[in-house]
Amino acid sequence: MIQSLKLATADVVIATPIGVLLALGLARWQGRGSRPSNFLMLFPLVTPEIVMGVSLLLVFSHIFMFIHTGTLAQILGHVTFSISYVVVIVRGRLFSIGRQYEEAAADLGASPTIALARVLFPLLTPAIIASAAVVFATSIDDFVISQWLSKGGVTDTVPILIYGATRAAPLPSTNAIATIMMVVTLVVVTLGFLAWRVLTRGERHGATAAEDFGAFNI
Repeated sequence: MIQSLKLATADVVIATPIGVLLALGLARWQGRGSRPSNFLMLFPLVTPEIVMGVSLLLVFSHIFMFIHTGTLAQILGHVTFSISYVVVIVRGRLFSIGRQYEEAAADLGASPTIALARVLFPLLTPAIIASAAVVFATSIDDFVISQWLSKGGVTDTVPILIYGATRAAPLPSTNAIATIMMVVTLVVVTLGFLAWRVLTRGERHGATAAEDFGAFNI
């Protein structure tokens, strides 16, 4: 359980900020290579996980040979496919809020850095929290990539241990660990959803009020 929590926590800490920065760049960049870059970010989501696991193992075995199988390789493998979830969620939030808030901040004299830190990031907070919850739940539940990049022993995650136990005689402790992991995942996802609801409550009320005002004028 500790190895699974370690990988999931490291995945959230690394993948979330990188994914947010990539989402900002892809959403604001309209150059020639923007479409291929967007497709590249979605590629891990449509690639079978077994293909990702084998590919990462080959990369670490033949190219980056200084990275051996184990915790570091597992973290890098999880980050590789988790970044795409963050990019998709944060980009959706960026497209929904538009650019009007940044433009208003610029009209009031704010620099791009100030507008990003004090205007855009607070608006992105619900998406960041939601993406972090998705990354945590996906990482702690991952089996294929963790299995391919594990060196056994302390680097085996809970899904790997459960798989190994089910091939032999299932023990009550295995069922208990599986239940605990499921509960932890549900709690994290629920907390992320509740945080998103609370942080976007004002926007939903504002949109409802605007619709009511428009209907009243009609």
